[in-house]
Amino acid sequence: MSSHPPIILLNGVYGAPEHFDALRRALGPAVSTRTFTFRRAGLPDPHPLAADPFAPVVARLGRALGPAHDPVVLFGFSLGGALALEYAFAHGDRVAAIVIVNGYDRYTGSLFHSSTLPLIREWPTAWTHPRIGARMVHRMRFLRRGLFHEDAPVEVIRRGLESSAQATTQEDVRFQLAYVSLPPAPDNAPRLAALARRIPVLLVSSRNDAVVPPAHTQRLAAAMPDATWLPAFEGGHAFFQHEAGALAEAVRRFLDTALSPVAR
Repeated sequence: MSSHPPIILLNGVYGAPEHFDALRRALGPAVSTRTFTFRRAGLPDPHPLAADPFAPVVARLGRALGPAHDPVVLFGFSLGGALALEYAFAHGDRVAAIVIVNGYDRYTGSLFHSSTLPLIREWPTAWTHPRIGARMVHRMRFLRRGLFHEDAPVEVIRRGLESSAQATTQEDVRFQLAYVSLPPAPDNAPRLAALARRIPVLLVSSRNDAVVPPAHTQRLAAAMPDATWLPAFEGGHAFFQHEAGALAEAVRRFLDTALSPVAR
């Protein structure tokens, strides 16, 4: 097995464990990986004014990992990035390293993004017709590039959409979007800076992400000058479903360096 701690892959809105399949294969059998998807499962919507609105999901992740688990690597994709950071704020001694891919601490949307949230909130996943949707996304270059990758074949897009429709209920989506809509936390910048001084952090973005624009990663990098910030990958939000090998290699290099005995 790998000498690295286990990697916990955290998904976000419309997330499904299958979305990480290609990446898990690319990381190889020697790397231990587990998935955790941001789901409602009886939890209430977060209250925007709560002192710690992520606490219920952080607690659920902690239970999934075990009450006294050994340190893990948190890989946060999209909304999963916010969860990875919140878990590390609360349980930094249990986190060996953090990888944030097209993620954020709090989401900041343009007028276009804000206007689409009500539609997504009310659009049942059962109506998405993944096979038809995959062909539409594949034929529309700006969608194919912004959601997946310029060169993503229709089969990769279909698998991604089908996984979302099968694994995510509309209550999950509403719950997830309530977290996306949380306002900025006023003390997050100093907390992020302190976190990156204690724990190795890798920041990854993709150039054409139409869901979480690269400006979110830029803001994280500005708040965490001690983090490692990679040059942008080509592709859109879920680019790693097509380019799993390139991202897996980047993650392995980062962990080899950040968790080596010399680095520690």
